[in-house]
Amino acid sequence: MQIRSFKLRVADRHVRVVPKTDAEGCPFSGPGVDLRGERAAQALAAAGPLFEALASFEPGVVIRSLSFDFERERLLATLEPTTPDADPRPRVVRIDGGPALRSLLPCATALATSLSELAKPVLAERPKDPVEE
Repeated sequence: MQIRSFKLRVADRHVRVVPKTDAEGCPFSGPGVDLRGERAAQALAAAGPLFEALASFEPGVVIRSLSFDFERERLLATLEPTTPDADPRPRVVRIDGGPALRSLLPCATALATSLSELAKPVLAERPKDPVEE
């Protein structure tokens, strides 16, 4: 299963995976796959290299959420404020294409492989649409 996009909600310990294709390789339709509990913990642990790569741009950054869209070539991240006394609002970082995104792409691709494996059993547990006769 290929991944179209994912969102890592670190603060909520929740991960959403949107497949590009289903198990048969057909275009995916339907809601994304939610990973919670142990699967979310595994997904967030697998995201370590991506988090580290993003932190290399700004050491000490604390990530609240991070989404990556492979089709749009876009990364969005919500970060804890660096100066909470002066401005307590979370910061948003958006990276569209270019060298910065290309430097993060290997980590995002490796993570997508892990997310695909974690999402497969959750997707398999969903009830199938009834076949019209």
